[in-house]
Amino acid sequence: MKKTVALVLCLVALMAFSASSAQAAGPLNFYIRGGILIPCTSGFAPYYGLAGANLDLNLGRLSISPECDIQIENLLDFTFSDVSLLPGVILNINLANFYIGAGLVQPIRLIAGLDPIKPWLNIKANAGIKLGGFKLQLFGLDTIENFLDHIMVGATLGAGF
Repeated sequence: MKKTVALVLCLVALMAFSASSAQAAGPLNFYIRGGILIPCTSGFAPYYGLAGANLDLNLGRLSISPECDIQIENLLDFTFSDVSLLPGVILNINLANFYIGAGLVQPIRLIAGLDPIKPWLNIKANAGIKLGGFKLQLFGLDTIENFLDHIMVGATLGAGF
């Protein structure tokens, strides 16, 4: 599995550097977004709702995207047993309207009986498309400490300004 992930990342990097520059709407784009996050390793439960924002600093083919999301466990059940803040920064490679990238996210617990800050960072890998004022993102999130052992997958839809 790890060899497959490494091979896919190498192929994506090769394609990205051979592609033309992105057609970004401007040097700066702000998105408000919502979505869902699901753990793959525990039978796809519990599920988390996401709400947040990100800023795309477009630098031609590359973009730096600081972001912050609020993660709420069991959002549809209204139990709110775990609420965390997920600030992070992602480096993306733009391929016309498509983008792919990776970065770091540091979870901060707001409601739970656990330590407020986990002692490790998370890696976030994402891919998506920007069409008009909208941004659809698919992503994977995992801890650096136990990489590929606690994978979570998610999707967000954002509206841009």
